[in-house]
Amino acid sequence: MVDKESLQAQLKVLRQNFIDHLPTRLEGLESGLAKWRQSLGEQELSEFHRAVHSLTGAGATFGCDELSDVARELEQQLVSPESAKQLDVVEDLLAKVRHAIQNVEPGDAMETEVPYARIQVPVKGRLVYILEDEEEASRNLALQLDHFGYEAEWFTTAEALSNAVQEKKPSLIVADIMLPEGGQAGINMVKSINAGRGEPIPSIFASSRTDLEARLEAVRAGGCAYFEKPLSIESLIDMIDELTAMEMPQPFRCLIVDDSESQASYYANVLMQAGMETRTVSDPMQVLDVINEYAPELVLMDVYMPYCSGIELASVIRQQPAYLGLPIVFLSSETNRNVQLEAMRLGGDDFLTKPIKPSELIASVSIRAERYRLISSSMSQDSLTGLLNHRRLMEGLHNEMARAKRHGGNVTFVMLDIDHFKQVNDNYGHGAGDRVIKSLARLLKQRLRNTDAVGRYGGEEFAMILPQTSLEEAISVVDEVRAHFAALEHYAGEQCFTVTLSGGIATYPPIDHPGALREAADQMLYRAKGEGRNRIISTNSAG
Repeated sequence: MVDKESLQAQLKVLRQNFIDHLPTRLEGLESGLAKWRQSLGEQELSEFHRAVHSLTGAGATFGCDELSDVARELEQQLVSPESAKQLDVVEDLLAKVRHAIQNVEPGDAMETEVPYARIQVPVKGRLVYILEDEEEASRNLALQLDHFGYEAEWFTTAEALSNAVQEKKPSLIVADIMLPEGGQAGINMVKSINAGRGEPIPSIFASSRTDLEARLEAVRAGGCAYFEKPLSIESLIDMIDELTAMEMPQPFRCLIVDDSESQASYYANVLMQAGMETRTVSDPMQVLDVINEYAPELVLMDVYMPYCSGIELASVIRQQPAYLGLPIVFLSSETNRNVQLEAMRLGGDDFLTKPIKPSELIASVSIRAERYRLISSSMSQDSLTGLLNHRRLMEGLHNEMARAKRHGGNVTFVMLDIDHFKQVNDNYGHGAGDRVIKSLARLLKQRLRNTDAVGRYGGEEFAMILPQTSLEEAISVVDEVRAHFAALEHYAGEQCFTVTLSGGIATYPPIDHPGALREAADQMLYRAKGEGRNRIISTNSAG
């Protein structure tokens, strides 16, 4: 996140720039009035009105309340049907604007402090300590965690683990309850380690004991979870993932559309100070291209702009099915309730009136962006794995290839399939099959970059989009995933089994169409199946 003091300084600079350019704005207003007085044409009136409207909003934004108030009076006069017949009134009001500009003081009050900010989740590590007196079981659990990207160290005595904690604090402890030191030695060890710590180390307890007393003691020791033996590796990894979350929440993406660059920059700085990501556009004719590329989660838009109004632009955005749910919030000095309602009827989700407190702006934007993100996720994710579904995966491939064609670079597409999956379902049941699918999904999410896209293509098939990744790099990454997956142990009751996967890889360029790229990767997958499975084949290795 950008440094708070730096953002505050930028807000003050923006205000001073606004004040410095007030004489130029005044010249533009006087010129606009002269043009309208000479022609009395609608175009000249529209341009003059837009300039006054911009001053009304900017004055309010940058703390020049007196200037904003008199500019608003002038703006309201300009929308009157009698305005052309009352030029003397318009001229008097412009004189008031001139006087207010001359009286603006650099030290006028302006709220720059942003009292609201998104809570950021601290980044946690992936070091896990395992306490288990059975050496083979301890070593095996550490190996399973290693396949999912964790750094695991195992100990067979409470004393050895306690000494290790003094040397290096882990992110999590997985401890058996019953040890040679006693029937609750694991619990007592965790209590001792966390005694006096401001922030206790999260702990998960495992035991063959199923009685309430053991569970109660685990809770009293601060245990985050309790697993009965034999351990369900899938469930244990789920809990470890949750307790050692590596990723901070992705910032909300907000697109700000305002022909006044100073106001757009001001609101961008306010939202950035609250932990959001922003992009500004001053030319409304560029908005659709930016939406396609930037994929914002909310559009913050002025009403009065050159070439087209914000209301017209919102209607154009809503004509496209992909953007029907994209939140559009109008931010304007327009106070006419009929205009506000018309703006919302034709595509807006809310209408905020300038001036607006930073806290209110942030709350309004974050509430709608978060709701949009939740709805989008539910529509784009596979219900079992949480990965992208087939439709969103293919949309992502089209978008990444279009981006690569515009800016250069490459895109690699990967198809994966779990080998003999029908036998897994037949031999161990569909519940075990679902757990295998979820294990692969988790492994893919943990082994890939944030910029990669991974989805469930269908059934036991998965696909990955790897931007800016060569064929050779993709082969290395995917083959590593294959090896780790083959080493994972899956359980169905007391039965333990392993599963392998096969994959096919293709890249753009030279293949220059999304459908052809997908087909090429699928053909390589089919070949990997035919050559014995448990292997990755790319278009480079095709003979």
